[in-house]
Amino acid sequence: MSPLAPAPRGACPTLDDPMRVADGLLARFRPVGGLMSSQVAALADAAEAHGNGLIEVTARGNLQIRGLSEASAPAFREALATAEIAAEPAPAIEFSPIAGEDPKGVADPRALAGRLRAVCEAVLAEGPLSPKLSVVLATGGQVLLGGLKADIRLVAGSEGWALELGGTLLGLLQEAEIPDAVANILKALQAVGPRARASDLDPTRISSELSGLSPLVHMSVRPTGAVVGPLSLASGAPGLRIGLPFGQVRGRQMGELARLMEEHGVAEARTAPDRTLVLVGFSVGALRDLAPALATAGFRTRPDAEAARLSICSGAEKGPNGIIQAAELAQALFAVDPELVDGSFHLHVSTCAKGCPHAGRPGIVLDGNGLRLYRAQGSKPLASLDPKAIEAGVVSLARRIRDTRQPGETTLSVFGRLGHQ
Repeated sequence: MSPLAPAPRGACPTLDDPMRVADGLLARFRPVGGLMSSQVAALADAAEAHGNGLIEVTARGNLQIRGLSEASAPAFREALATAEIAAEPAPAIEFSPIAGEDPKGVADPRALAGRLRAVCEAVLAEGPLSPKLSVVLATGGQVLLGGLKADIRLVAGSEGWALELGGTLLGLLQEAEIPDAVANILKALQAVGPRARASDLDPTRISSELSGLSPLVHMSVRPTGAVVGPLSLASGAPGLRIGLPFGQVRGRQMGELARLMEEHGVAEARTAPDRTLVLVGFSVGALRDLAPALATAGFRTRPDAEAARLSICSGAEKGPNGIIQAAELAQALFAVDPELVDGSFHLHVSTCAKGCPHAGRPGIVLDGNGLRLYRAQGSKPLASLDPKAIEAGVVSLARRIRDTRQPGETTLSVFGRLGHQ
């Protein structure tokens, strides 16, 4: 059976318009605000009842539900509506889930985000924008957004906000000037077309058209990467950032999260970048028992978790004997030999042809039921996987790596040799 044809670049699944992938329809959304324990439980039940039970948090901090169908997708949306779980509209305006509560943050972006949402709505009233367009408000602190790609990035500093267009630094703006500047950029994108992104604009021309933009010669390098574990909030109460194993859990695990939130008095679970959730609204005393209980349920609660060294594209591929989940493969790799997970490679699925967050990162690609080097011309399959016996295929691959690996050599280097033998 041939692999599923990749979705076109720019495709963006939503609740109202799920995208067809190997294991059914995929719906992606970002909840408005945090989810209470009852809402987490409702999400878990809806994923089990109307999808295949798989729930993901993406690298950008969105929720994904897998395995929906044309018949079940409306029922899933209705279940969310009944639980009063609403989705943020596009384009995405992203900021820290503990913004305004983080004593280490440089600024509180929430009021600015509200003004930018009004700007987006006004521009959308005149015509469409790319569904993948993103505005990132980076304010530092304990939940960093430096690793997120952005069409428009605003980085808070002591002198104002640094404005970037698709990674190109344009200059410094004061907060009051930002809404007009963003409106001008969005209108420029709109003039190019409904799928236009920041890379389609000329930064020099845009800079000349923005009033209030002052030169900013240097901006410090933004730290990136997610650190799971306890957080300190301005109120004196704790928070806890937890990771999903390779970004994916079953509905029953999400149900267990809801139960533990209720048991330990956790007010909300908020989605966060790098496939994590932030729990807030509980006492210092509850933290002692909450973290180990969540670890037992399969969530990452420690920053030294070895599994964090393997990043993946959440997805699934259809082979001759069934469907292989990328997260399932990643878990098998880690379980068979944790030393394989050395941070040298990324695990892609072939649907990454549409453009995933790690599209340029070297690694291995799951294409049909075969593992190959990512974008390596003429490479041979590293392994052929049977969906009914993934671990056996991974064990075979792990042994090949173990038997040929030289001291100090990375797993990716071994993949390179095996793919050209």
